[in-house]
Amino acid sequence: MAIVKATIFFEKRFWVGTFERTDKEGYTVARHIFGAEPSDSEVHEFVLNHYVKLKFGEAKKVSIQIQRMNPKRVQREVRREMEKMKETSKPSTLAQDYMREEIEKKKKEKKSISSAEKQARKDEQFSLKQEKRKEKHRGH
Repeated sequence: MAIVKATIFFEKRFWVGTFERTDKEGYTVARHIFGAEPSDSEVHEFVLNHYVKLKFGEAKKVSIQIQRMNPKRVQREVRREMEKMKETSKPSTLAQDYMREEIEKKKKEKKSISSAEKQARKDEQFSLKQEKRKEKHRGH
């Protein structure tokens, strides 16, 4: 059983949704940019049709205990959480930290790949230069 929490907030110029998923594997976060302000029905439709396409990051181990709760109590807690989110309108700090870590990880991977490609390009240019040099001295 997985617990999913969706938070939609305005960031710079666009409306962004963060989807936090907590299950037996751990805690993961996905981010989706909506653009214009989505209505409740649009968010519901997005979750029903496009939730499986969201790219969640690697699972981060978080120790939680999932326990059954009274449905009315769950509704009350959801309502309180919604009121709290209206006041703050920002994702949880755990989600922000997680997304920041994922961005840093991707940056490092991209940097190492691009530096390797750059070095390969330099080696290739050097070998071409050496071949040209040998061609010039062949006739003498």
